[in-house]
Amino acid sequence: MSATTDAGQLAEFNRCSTAEQYFDLLEVDYDPRVVAVNRLHILKHFAGELAKLQDAGADTENPRHLLRDYRDALVRSYEAFTNAGALDHRLFKVLKDRAPQAADFVPTSEITVQRPGSTQPSETSERTEEAR
Repeated sequence: MSATTDAGQLAEFNRCSTAEQYFDLLEVDYDPRVVAVNRLHILKHFAGELAKLQDAGADTENPRHLLRDYRDALVRSYEAFTNAGALDHRLFKVLKDRAPQAADFVPTSEITVQRPGSTQPSETSERTEEAR
């Protein structure tokens, strides 16, 4: 690939507007079903990966290196959603706000059973405690 072609490809990258365009331009194989379900999540993750590249001082002078880094970032973003779901990553505020809190978990050892009309835990739960 020549420098002119790389520069043209980089210009085309900047004009991409769909996930499929990024995948096709950067020559990343993908399953259309995965992209259909996780499109926004993949693109959001990809944007974060690109920001990390920029923060790390990516080689912006060399289009070939930059496109290689972009491709690697897209692969990481795509694989993040082939190996796990959107709820695992929680990239969007609506999902972050709905994240389970550690305080919501109650271990079974903390659960007691009370019989109706009784203020004491049932004999079954007392026996369980004694068995420990």
